[in-house]
Amino acid sequence: MVKPPAARGKAAMQPRKGNNMKIRGTDFIMYLVTDLARAAKFYREALGLPQEIYSDEWQWAEFNCGNITLALRGGSKLPKVMGGGRIALAVDDIHAAHEELAQKGVHISSKPVDNSVCWSMEILDPDGNLVILHRRADGTFGSRT
Repeated sequence: MVKPPAARGKAAMQPRKGNNMKIRGTDFIMYLVTDLARAAKFYREALGLPQEIYSDEWQWAEFNCGNITLALRGGSKLPKVMGGGRIALAVDDIHAAHEELAQKGVHISSKPVDNSVCWSMEILDPDGNLVILHRRADGTFGSRT
């Protein structure tokens, strides 16, 4: 049985010797979508994200989410059950976001929930990808390092 990292102690948290690769951060998060134009419109119009790249030829779109880029890869055949990909987008007012998205007819999976350290809600994009809208109690967003 393999022990989880917390059970293996500090040594498990250290990089292995000879490992020269260092992860510097996240460049982007990507969702697979069946219809790039439809998905891009959702992120651009329903969520108001600035679209920075759109290419029908490459079936690729990118959106500026402030501290990270969301990439969409179109023309994909998606599994019946969507996998583990998620993006959490910080908002100033979770209740106003809920109201606005409801008025736009966006599929809301969960209404705003107070998790004591944050508020969150979940919506689905046109392909069923889960998008988390999030507001930390302390008002910060992005990396804390």
